[in-house]
Amino acid sequence: MTRKSKASMLLIVMLAGVIALTSGCSTVKSSETEVTGEEKYTPVAVEKASKDSIENEISISGKTFANNEVAVMPKVMGTVTNVNVALGDVVQKGSPLFSVEQDTILKSVEAASSSVDLAEKGVAQAENGLKTAKLNYETNKDQIENAMLTLERTRKLYEEGAVSKSQLEQAELAASENNLKAVEAQVKQAEISYEQALDQLRQAEISYEQVKDNLDDTTVTAPITGIISALDVKEGKMATNTQPAAMMVEMDKVYLQVNVVENLVNQLSEGQEVKVSIPAALDEDMTSTISYVSPTVNPATGLYTVRVYVENSEKNIRPGMNGEIKAGLDTVESAVIVPGSAVLEKEDRKVVYVVEDGKAIEKEVTIGLDTGDYVEIKEGLKEEEEVIVEGQHYVEDGAKVKVVRGE
Repeated sequence: MTRKSKASMLLIVMLAGVIALTSGCSTVKSSETEVTGEEKYTPVAVEKASKDSIENEISISGKTFANNEVAVMPKVMGTVTNVNVALGDVVQKGSPLFSVEQDTILKSVEAASSSVDLAEKGVAQAENGLKTAKLNYETNKDQIENAMLTLERTRKLYEEGAVSKSQLEQAELAASENNLKAVEAQVKQAEISYEQALDQLRQAEISYEQVKDNLDDTTVTAPITGIISALDVKEGKMATNTQPAAMMVEMDKVYLQVNVVENLVNQLSEGQEVKVSIPAALDEDMTSTISYVSPTVNPATGLYTVRVYVENSEKNIRPGMNGEIKAGLDTVESAVIVPGSAVLEKEDRKVVYVVEDGKAIEKEVTIGLDTGDYVEIKEGLKEEEEVIVEGQHYVEDGAKVKVVRGE
């Protein structure tokens, strides 16, 4: 190979190297443009600010109680002769529960009835005696009036010498009022006897009613409509009036009782609407109202009693179940509200970020009622603005964002 040929070959190799180097640099530059040319943004989730009511709700735990619980105690002692109910039965008011032995009381009723019969006969006799005495009084009164007329005529005849003095004296004796007074005394005595007979009849009737009531009391009836929750009587067993023979509970309505502290009791009132939760019996909360707020504190606990009545027609709420009431203490109507997590604190300022034209815009806000889940915005935000609720911690004012979830 000549010197000239060698020089040409070297030039060709160098040119190829330059071309290769230039091609490599061009590839690297093109890659850098693609990376730097990508749009940078922060993914966020948004929720529109809405206008709605907001309230601060509290939950207070308590227990359920039967609306009415009554101890059944027999009024008379005796051996139980039959039991008409069983534990757990639903009975109506006035239905017979059990009976005790009646033989002794039946004899007392018969004796009292006989006493009433005798007393009635005594009243009838006394009444007849009184009628006789009054009739005798009227008869004697007429006779004395006639005797007075006879006396006047006899006295005139005596003065004329037509009759003797003895005849005048006889006329005076017949016209004496002493006879009438004696008859009046008989009438008064008959009246006293009649009143005494009436008193005896009344006493006999009272005694009869008492033993008759005792007979009625041998059958013990249900004092309320409810469920037999306890039963401590058996046939042949002695029933006494010193301890309950049965317990009955009224279950158509129950109440949830909670106890609250002094700084909360004045925020609750009778008639206030609340939500009631009883997980063991109710699949979802039900609405009721506060029926009772104790005016005085329980000295043993230092708490105030609050009761909420609940309808229980299906009898699935049982006394002793755990439950809670949820009450709204502060309520604001037609407030602009956002999730509480959307509000951030920056240098003693409250701010939220909204999305405008694909950018995060910082807005300073004034907040009102804060329930934890939601916050009332008093100033700085309008209804329907899209508020960043996720990703707000990673954006700045004016930063590009992309909504990946939300409204």
